[in-house]
Amino acid sequence: MKSTVLLLIFHVIGSSLYGQQLHWKISPQQSLPSLIATAGFPDKDWVPAVVPGTVFYSYVKAGKEKDPDYGDNIYTVDKEKYNRPFWYRAEFPAMTVKNNQRVWLKFNGINKYADIWFNGKQIGYLHGHIQRGIYDITDLLNTKGANAIAVLVSPPRSDHDLANRESPTYICSGSWDWMPAVPGLNSGITDTVALTVTGPVSISDPWIRADMPDTTAATIRVSAQVINSSPVTVTGKLKAVISPGNIIISSDEVRLAPGSSQEISLQPQHMQYPHLWWPNGYGQQFLYNCKLSFETARISQSFGIRKISADTTSLNGPMRVYVNQVPVLLKGGNWGMSDYMLKARGKDYETRIRLHQAMNFNMIRNWTGEVTDNAFYEYCDQYGIMVWDDFWLNNMGGIDSLPMFKDNVIEKLKKFRDHPSIVIWCGANEGVPGGNPDGDLSNAITTAIHTYDGDYRLYLPRSNAGVANPNFSIYGGSRNLSGSGIWANTDPKTYFTDPHNGYLFSANSWGMRSELGMATFVNPESFKKFMPPNCWVAPTPDSVKSKDNMWARHFFSTDGAMGGGADPVKYINDINRSYGQAVSLEDFCKKAQLLNLETMKAMFEAWNDHMWQDASGMLIWMSQSAYPSMIWQTYDYYYDLTGAYFGARSACEPVHIQWNPASGMVKVINNKNYSLHHLTASATVYNADGKAVSQYEKKTTLQVNASSVKDVFTMLTDTAGLSDVYFLRLKLYAANGQLLSENTYLAGKYTSLNTLPAAEISISAPLKTSKGVIYTVSNRSTRSVAAGIRVQLLDNKGKQILPVLINDSYFTLMQGEKKQVEIEVASDQLKNGYRLDAKAYNE
Repeated sequence: MKSTVLLLIFHVIGSSLYGQQLHWKISPQQSLPSLIATAGFPDKDWVPAVVPGTVFYSYVKAGKEKDPDYGDNIYTVDKEKYNRPFWYRAEFPAMTVKNNQRVWLKFNGINKYADIWFNGKQIGYLHGHIQRGIYDITDLLNTKGANAIAVLVSPPRSDHDLANRESPTYICSGSWDWMPAVPGLNSGITDTVALTVTGPVSISDPWIRADMPDTTAATIRVSAQVINSSPVTVTGKLKAVISPGNIIISSDEVRLAPGSSQEISLQPQHMQYPHLWWPNGYGQQFLYNCKLSFETARISQSFGIRKISADTTSLNGPMRVYVNQVPVLLKGGNWGMSDYMLKARGKDYETRIRLHQAMNFNMIRNWTGEVTDNAFYEYCDQYGIMVWDDFWLNNMGGIDSLPMFKDNVIEKLKKFRDHPSIVIWCGANEGVPGGNPDGDLSNAITTAIHTYDGDYRLYLPRSNAGVANPNFSIYGGSRNLSGSGIWANTDPKTYFTDPHNGYLFSANSWGMRSELGMATFVNPESFKKFMPPNCWVAPTPDSVKSKDNMWARHFFSTDGAMGGGADPVKYINDINRSYGQAVSLEDFCKKAQLLNLETMKAMFEAWNDHMWQDASGMLIWMSQSAYPSMIWQTYDYYYDLTGAYFGARSACEPVHIQWNPASGMVKVINNKNYSLHHLTASATVYNADGKAVSQYEKKTTLQVNASSVKDVFTMLTDTAGLSDVYFLRLKLYAANGQLLSENTYLAGKYTSLNTLPAAEISISAPLKTSKGVIYTVSNRSTRSVAAGIRVQLLDNKGKQILPVLINDSYFTLMQGEKKQVEIEVASDQLKNGYRLDAKAYNE
């Protein structure tokens, strides 16, 4: 969030968009509401408020609290200061409107209870964190003096377990095993606010969907709510214009009585050979636009056309998802929150979603529905990231009240149902809504989906077990979803050999795993941003066996409530055993990134290896960081790209060559919906000196059918004559010689990396492009491989330039090899100069 002001927007029919700045302020509950909601109320001592945002973050932004990201600062905050009601207020100048114009005050979401006042009068009440409030304030406007808005926001009740009592809300705000409790429980005006000027008629809640018997044709159905706010009857037609194609649909003439509203559905429109929306890696993310009008009222909505289906029979159990009749191996991650203080807004989401696209992910699970911003869904639409979208339930947890929950479910469906990226609604995390698939809560969700989304997507009652049906949910056995966990790293071979590699409801199948994770230590530059200097040492098993030291404060602890599921002791021991005892923080971080890369790559490659045998998808726990920590992430809180990021990016390539370290089999994975012919696969083994070992070289030609896996040959079943540590390099070429996939594995005794001769790396001058810069990194050594080269973009003062997209890092160059490093970076990020830093493990 970069500003403490909200743009007050007026939409005036027939004229251009214009606006002014509206300054919000905040203070604990005080005085009479009618006074606070009156222009001129003395608020000079109030704190500037961040809108959209939270009470606590407003105080942080105003400098009233120490940086909660750092050390244990957030744990020392007086939570009672924030776990109480707060007033928001703002004023705007006198305003006049023409005859037949109406002025609306619109709230898109407030957490969790809100009394809304305008010019001394209460005009509404909201409950839940996603419910909208739309109020006609025309008759209350001051035309000769200032106008005042006041909102009394009350937080979820802090005397209850949020996970089981206060839904719907941001349930992890009361803390989880990856983020701290947030003072005020993320209460505040957490979504946008706007003033809108319309004519006597307005349009809301457009709903555009496509029925598709197959991908060659679609029946487009359009409907919207039309509201007549005037004191007279209004007659007109609802008209839709869909582009591209200039498809025009119009209703019969409709009469709207004074003060009434009506849902108007247009005649279905048949479309031949529509442009399709595809997930990342499968095709274009084509979006149509629909402009709706009724007399002078206008609104527009983007939408995509795609066919979603699933089956649980073709793989004898595991759920397989199809998009546009193509089976899609689901690859992606779970989001807990975008940011633990709800700071992520607008274009902040583009960075996060773009990083997921660059990892070749095709799905994000909105875990327990913690993300409520429309921008999240817009960027998922744009970048082809499918959304598995939970409601706000953990296990079989209770709710605040059934009516409140139902209201918020309906609002969520209406707000987001036009987004093609949403492919799955899910009732609850690791449980069935209300604990009963036939109970009131489950029925409330499924009835709302049926009514307000038309069963247009898949529905899963629970996240880790049960049967999915494209037409609706049938609660049953556990084989279609293969459970949750584990959440700690294990031997990479195990991911290929042990489908019981899970904790909750895992079956004898790789299946569709909704959670699988590992600790993911950060680089030293990030570590030093949030951990105090006395912690700038290599962690030991003893240092993380605590519930309340600084390591635990950032969820690197054996305590289950503080990230214990990531098993940091095992992680530390595996690093020290595999790569040698770490002697410093920098040494530990360097070694951790190689383990991060290898383990994350193995997770996804194991599901590739079993694709369509008994594997249909896997989502890591978690793919992004909501709070500075050392667990469950790919990029960190500051957008630095860890080894896990590049491990995922490699393994999730749409066309990928890989090696099974347990069986020795090399395979080619083709996620495309077409066959690949006349491919060439090659394998080369290199000793520690960076020279190829000729007797291990293999090459063959092959073809791979659409959406399938092909065995190629075995490698390294016999390692006689190789050095203690060695490298396997796989390459896959197209018929025209284009390199489709390259994959390098470290093998043997990893501790021998510590005795390699120092690498000699050179870096070319930068080549500027329209997207960023390109460098060539070379290994000039005549004695050794350059292993695990980390590259990063620095400014002239040696400070990291973040965020950036990098095509590869932690890569290995053999003797004489070169690699192009392509960096996508905004030009304004280069204003303080730039240079590439490249350091090998053995440097």
